[in-house]
Amino acid sequence: MPELKFYEEYQIGEKQSTSGRTMTDADIRMFIGCSGSTHRLHTDREYCKKHPLVDDCILQGCLELGVMDGLMCLEVTPNKGHTMHYGYDKIRFLHPCYVNDTLHLETELIDKKDKNDEFGVITWNLYLKNQHGETCVFAVDKQLIGKRPKDEEGYKQFEE
Repeated sequence: MPELKFYEEYQIGEKQSTSGRTMTDADIRMFIGCSGSTHRLHTDREYCKKHPLVDDCILQGCLELGVMDGLMCLEVTPNKGHTMHYGYDKIRFLHPCYVNDTLHLETELIDKKDKNDEFGVITWNLYLKNQHGETCVFAVDKQLIGKRPKDEEGYKQFEE
């Protein structure tokens, strides 16, 4: 098992850029299947061609947030101790995400605060960017991250 990273090991100012994920029409369709989000902006190319703000069908905003969350879990905080998403303080959809866009996440850790004896709250600025370097989504993300256990007994909960 990779070494765990606890609240104490994260440092304000840390930055990271993840690998990319190319979005497909199937991603939109699967998201529709689980969410029911069938607005014409996501399903109707002819409607989108006439829309003044988009060029084609776009990804749903919540799908974009899900991609951000997945990239966070896979690459930014994959081996952390106990954690739980604490929420977003701000979300802005700045540029449409289209099918065939390759999205990656850029993060900057901007704050740490003790919550209690077991957890701290870490705040990140998140930037979901496309292959052209355009920021599609900006979010201020907060996570509860577990603190380092004080004894060996505390580590047993992480054993496979």
